[in-house]
Amino acid sequence: MTTEHAYTDTSTPLGSLQDELADIIETFIHLGVQVHDFQGTEEAKTGLSNNINKVITQLQSLSSKDDLKDISIPLEIINYIEDGRNPDVYTREFVEVVRKVNQYLNGKSAAFEQFRNLLGDKIKQEFPELESEVESIKRKTAI
Repeated sequence: MTTEHAYTDTSTPLGSLQDELADIIETFIHLGVQVHDFQGTEEAKTGLSNNINKVITQLQSLSSKDDLKDISIPLEIINYIEDGRNPDVYTREFVEVVRKVNQYLNGKSAAFEQFRNLLGDKIKQEFPELESEVESIKRKTAI
């Protein structure tokens, strides 16, 4: 039983990986239900055996994909998941940190720009003969 995952773009290696992992998780869920409800009948043994073989095949297929070898998952995310935490929360926290750092650096950049302009104006007042050099430096360092 394969579920279609509308939220993934299977044309990319990462989307394909996400789709395959979702299928493996679904098979594990079915296995868990089968083990929990296992009654020892031949039919139950066959179903359990089929699902175990299906998981093995899916994992072998996943590990043999060449286009997934270049995908690396940061260790922090793996540790985050192993601690039982949601990776979406990690992503949200990461985006917030990047946003804060970006705001800080933009503020710093604006401050340096103001300082450059103020310093250039003062140099032009004290040394009028350097006006062309100051303007050249301002143009070259404009953000």
